[in-house]
Amino acid sequence: MKGIAVSKGVAIGKAYLLDSARFCIIRHQIDELEAEKEVARFRKAIEKTKLQMAEIKKRAKKIAAKYAVILDTYSLLLDDDILVNDTIENIKKYKTNAEWALTQTLNNFLKLFSNINDEYLKGKKDDLDLLVQTILKNLIGHSQESLPDIQEPVIVVTHSLSPSDTIMMPKKFVKGMVTEAGGKTSHVGIFAAALGIPAITGIKGLTSSIVSGDQIIVDGIDGEVITSPTSETLQHYTKKQENYRKYEERLLVDIHQSAETLDGHQVKLLANIESKQEVKTLRKFGAEGVGLYRTEFLYLATSTLPKERDLYENFKLVAQEMNPNPVVIRTLDIGMDKQFDNARNSDEDNPALGLRGIRLSLANPQLLTDQVKGILRASLYGDVKILYPMISSVTEIIQANKIVEDAKNDLKKERIPFNEEIEIGVMIETPAAAICIDHILKEVDFISIGTNDLIQYLLAVDRMNENIAHLYQPFHLSVLRSLKNIIQSAEDTGKKVSICGELGGDPMATMLLLGLGKLDNLSMESRSIPKVKKIIRAIRLDEARQLANDVLAMSSPEEITSFITNEMRTRFPEDFDRDPSFEEKLDSARK
Repeated sequence: MKGIAVSKGVAIGKAYLLDSARFCIIRHQIDELEAEKEVARFRKAIEKTKLQMAEIKKRAKKIAAKYAVILDTYSLLLDDDILVNDTIENIKKYKTNAEWALTQTLNNFLKLFSNINDEYLKGKKDDLDLLVQTILKNLIGHSQESLPDIQEPVIVVTHSLSPSDTIMMPKKFVKGMVTEAGGKTSHVGIFAAALGIPAITGIKGLTSSIVSGDQIIVDGIDGEVITSPTSETLQHYTKKQENYRKYEERLLVDIHQSAETLDGHQVKLLANIESKQEVKTLRKFGAEGVGLYRTEFLYLATSTLPKERDLYENFKLVAQEMNPNPVVIRTLDIGMDKQFDNARNSDEDNPALGLRGIRLSLANPQLLTDQVKGILRASLYGDVKILYPMISSVTEIIQANKIVEDAKNDLKKERIPFNEEIEIGVMIETPAAAICIDHILKEVDFISIGTNDLIQYLLAVDRMNENIAHLYQPFHLSVLRSLKNIIQSAEDTGKKVSICGELGGDPMATMLLLGLGKLDNLSMESRSIPKVKKIIRAIRLDEARQLANDVLAMSSPEEITSFITNEMRTRFPEDFDRDPSFEEKLDSARK
């Protein structure tokens, strides 16, 4: 069975099927007096859930800062106007039971996530759903599920895992996790990666295909679950398991060496983050700064808009922690939502092409002003830069820069110091920006290519739509030609260029990207850095250019993908060859 690999490695063991069936919520009509009692019952369930989340968070801090941040977000959502107040309003307005009112609120809340431009953050919908299921359990009086005291190694198999499940499970006996729900950015993946547990999510029909006690294999490298393996298959994956463990250990040796090619071309490898708590772990993976600080969680996880001082304190901490390395802070990249002019009732037919990113910030100047002032004040404590998202014209840059200048003047009047030479860049993620790159480069200090959306818009493919997801092809010639033109244009004007989409953290694409032109930075999830660095340090720039030239002469995505895959597996068998005997091959080569 195929799924999404969210934590690398191989696990072999008995399946433990965790029943996490969802409740069937039925609507009940109630009278005026009962409505007040329902509101009180709902508030009591919210308070109980808050206490549970606080307790779980205490335990989570011992596992990973990033995982604790998710639970912070959960707690803040419990105070949110929509989640709480709208449920109460629905109870009173429709004279209905709290359970039904809450599920209706959840459906409305999930629509907000579809208005987020960042696919990474869209993946958080499953976490929100899990939080609501926890509240429902408290409403119904259902005891909170947690894994029992397992006394033998198992692989947990379930529809979804709640935060309480993951925190309470006996870690020493859980060798792997597999779920039907969730994606790369769900809390399951972050939790599993923090503990080094192989995990796969998004496997439909999983729980109906496996019974507790079945022997299964979780291949978190290739995203596969194998049931009832033969002895030959077991031997194959046992070798693969041991080889991958050794491989990961070697990746972290000399991790703080620079990402420099054999012929002296250096590329800075930066990290993508979404919370200030993450910065403490970045150096462990060799990150040389923050190439993309997603600020959306500062807005999603609060009942009121964060003010200038709130933003400043947050950005200041990140800048100080990373100093003297760069910190690129992206201004809000979100669509219409509850906080802006009651826009929550203004559903857009096509939110991916709607009022979002820089468009929303320009439509709400005070929103951008507060962000910019927070960034400017933090710029005194490190190499902080401003990044505008979703740019499609020079006009938008000019308008945004005017707001920045006004913010600078306000701070000067208040005698608040900041870096007056702060650099300003833009995300290149729309076809319009890619085509007019020569004009855009005249208005900015640097650019960052958001490959996720650029690919999606260039190919007119929604990669979250399972019916056409196969058409989302990063190695499509139109994508590669666009990247080459953008990178070359930046080099011609002496402006720095970075790639911060998923392609930047894909080691299969590393050599090709370097061959397309002069790249200054690659920004990615921090755990991807060691592998990408290993590739860079083992190649020559002229080899990368030749690879890119060969690829650009091809016509079909399939041909290009096949060529790159074969080339990288030949050059780096340890990194891409799935034959479990490659460790033995390497040992022979070393001898």
